[in-house]
Amino acid sequence: MATALFVVSFLFFFFFRNTLFSYQESTSLFIYTGEYLAKFTDKPGGLIVYLGNFLTQTYFSPFCGSFILALLNVSLWFIMAGAGNSLNAGLLLKRILFLFFFVLLLLFQSQYEHFIHYSLGFLMVAGYFSLIASADGKQKRFIFLSGLPLFYYITGSFTVLFVLLLSCWSLIYKKGYFRFLDPLLLLLVSSVTFFVFRNYLFYQPSGTLVSYPVPFTSFRKLHFSMIILALFFVFLPLIFKLTALIRVNDRIRTFLFPAFSLVLLLLLLFFSIKFRNSDLVRIIRLEEMVARQDWNGVIRQQEESPVANLIAQYYYNLALSEKGLLCERMFNAPQDFGANSLCLPRLNEFYNRSVHFYYSAGLINEARHLAYESMVAYGYRPGNIDMLIKTELINGNFRVAEKYISDLKKTLHYRKNADKYQRMLYRPEAVKADSELGPKYMLLPGHDFFIRPDDRENINLLFLSNPLNLKAFEYRLARMLLEKDYKSAVHEIRRMKFLGYKTIPRHLEEAVVGYANISGHMPDLGGLSLRPEAERDFYEYGSAYNLHSRKKESLDREMKKVSGKTYWYYLQFK
Repeated sequence: MATALFVVSFLFFFFFRNTLFSYQESTSLFIYTGEYLAKFTDKPGGLIVYLGNFLTQTYFSPFCGSFILALLNVSLWFIMAGAGNSLNAGLLLKRILFLFFFVLLLLFQSQYEHFIHYSLGFLMVAGYFSLIASADGKQKRFIFLSGLPLFYYITGSFTVLFVLLLSCWSLIYKKGYFRFLDPLLLLLVSSVTFFVFRNYLFYQPSGTLVSYPVPFTSFRKLHFSMIILALFFVFLPLIFKLTALIRVNDRIRTFLFPAFSLVLLLLLLFFSIKFRNSDLVRIIRLEEMVARQDWNGVIRQQEESPVANLIAQYYYNLALSEKGLLCERMFNAPQDFGANSLCLPRLNEFYNRSVHFYYSAGLINEARHLAYESMVAYGYRPGNIDMLIKTELINGNFRVAEKYISDLKKTLHYRKNADKYQRMLYRPEAVKADSELGPKYMLLPGHDFFIRPDDRENINLLFLSNPLNLKAFEYRLARMLLEKDYKSAVHEIRRMKFLGYKTIPRHLEEAVVGYANISGHMPDLGGLSLRPEAERDFYEYGSAYNLHSRKKESLDREMKKVSGKTYWYYLQFK
């Protein structure tokens, strides 16, 4: 049975939820230092989060991540089965209920915000309860109970779950006045522990001490599946008692468990497919490619499987900018958010994403600032420490970069990157020779200026301070096109030959043709010329529009089929 559960768990995560691993691995960076450990020792529950972060390192590989989660789930199964045996639970119904719990656990673990320390918390609660439930003699049980302060320090708010579970067990399985005495004793030990921890050891707010890492004391803050799992744990002794009382006919016994197992397996597959958020999966894959700087992959995915999401379209425009194709290819994929998809707000929840825009455009100081804010808000993450190192190297702040590189060298998977950066320390010529960092020098502002709340102003100021920054130039033009200010965009084309352009990017050509047909004259192209097919494509667009214009209800759909990747379509229908 355990082997089957391990295989099902492994296959479920490896094939149906493999993007979960890259997402969660990117949210923490485990550093092998005492300083990093100290961050998790200042409040109860920190150590279980520390252990969870340690195991999250394996999420760098979906295979290893699936293996670890499958191993945890089977361990939990064994512990709970042992507790059931010690409490004389009915074998058949116990197995059925545990199988139901196992499926529920898989669905719970498949959520992107369910981190591995949650599973560790349930595992430790089950293990501690199993030790006490199977102990012989009052003295042994007292020894286990005396370990409650240590258990609380390690698991934090999971102790709330344990206290409720043990109280339920005592009320159901003990006899006489011990049935009520033990829960009262447990409550007394818990209260004294809480008082000492709050007033003498940690000086943390009461809310933190009872709600970290999971707020079991407030159901409104919990996901529905977490509530179900918590209630299952609390009433586990009652479930064991009921299974011991229920008798199942031998005839039914032979097929009940296999039939129930099959039904649950089918339900697991159904829910995995039914509630799979394909758009979220694609966004996470885009973030994986952005982290690897696989810009061609980002462009290909968004053009072949577009996501109508601000973040996805932001990454698409970022990738086009990095490849120098922003005004050439921008409308090959949907642009549903206008100029808002060029850059994201500088808000807490967007720090880790918006930083890429500033780094790409050449606003290195603002990229460094956002990476630092991300580190303060969320702690070390692979993305923010990598960005901090790169921006400090570009700015020549080698002593600061050295500190971050030292931390990166003490990780499991990023030592190779740290070695690469270390070879650049105190060697500006090595930074300039690097294939990624070197070109950033050409994008830096010619003089400093204060970053404004409006990124339109920031890009304009950047271009004014460095007129050779082609990324800033194309971001300006892209914003004009997305805001349908094609007249201003057209009048900027006269600069392009001076900036080194040999041809006019396609979407700007489309804007020129549209402008010429509306105004009746050709704008100054600064010595550049249009491709012969540019006007031909415009007339084909006009012919298709005239053909379908009588059917207003299908006009948008038909024009999208014919010219959905042109600026004309965006200008008229978006």
